[in-house]
This record gives sequence, structure tokens and C-alpha cells, in this order.
Amino acid sequence: MKATIVTLMIAALALAGCQDKPKTEAPTNQQAAGALPAGHPPVGGMPPAQDGKAAMPGGAEKGDPHAGLKPTAIPQGVPTKSGKVLEVLDGGQYIYMQVQHDDGKKIWVAALPMKVAKGDKVKYADAPALPNFPSKTLKRTFDALVLTQAVEVVK
Repeated sequence: MKATIVTLMIAALALAGCQDKPKTEAPTNQQAAGALPAGHPPVGGMPPAQDGKAAMPGGAEKGDPHAGLKPTAIPQGVPTKSGKVLEVLDGGQYIYMQVQHDDGKKIWVAALPMKVAKGDKVKYADAPALPNFPSKTLKRTFDALVLTQAVEVVK
């Protein structure tokens, strides 16, 4: 008797599990796009380029992820430091400036390429210095280097 009840229960559960249930799927890009605000980039990554590879802005597909980026103005409220440029090195994707602050402290600052010359006074968005920063392009390691995108030449 117990075996019959157990068999009936297993059969009932098996039949209940085989019923056709609605399938839930993630929305496709077309479905999700209708819910996005106007001007929002497409969901699901960048559209493929004509050659079938991912389309990257500004020439990044050629190996330069910084292509097309430009130095920006220093946003309001961001801590800054300033000083005199002692040396400028062209590292291709970056320029490296040795800056001497008013208190005499020297620091290397790396920024996107811009016009700056030895003797110019610059102001930059401050950030923690990265210790022992290697530059493959310059074949050199900087003891400490501040990476920033916001640098201004002060007149």
C-alpha cells in the first residue's frame, strides 16, 4: 500500500513538472532600448565595426586606448597643486613633467599630451602619487608619479 502511494506521488510530481510553463528571458537590445532615455547609448556593448571587430572610439582599435582623449579643465572643488615645470618628457600617449612646488618639493606628473614647456607654471588636479611607476615608452621607472587628465598652464 505504501509503495502504491509513493508511486502515485512521484507520478503526480513528474506530471506537474512537465507542464509547459512560461519562459523568462532577458530582454534583447531592441526590447531594452525602448525603456532607455533618449540619447542613451545602446545596451549590450559597442556595435560591431564594418570589419566585424568591435568599434572603438578615436582609433583605440589600433592599440591606443587614449586616442582622441584631450586634457580637461580642472573641475571646481577638486584639490590642486601647482608649480614650475623643470623638465618635460614626451612619452607618446603621455607627457611627463617634473614639477617643483612652491615649497621646493619635486614630483613627476603624467598627463595627456598638451603644450607645455620647461619654465611654465602649471596647476594640476592632485591625486596620490603612484610609487615606482614604470614607463615602457621611456624605458624608465619614476620613483613617484601623479597621473592626471586635468592640467592647466598658468599665465
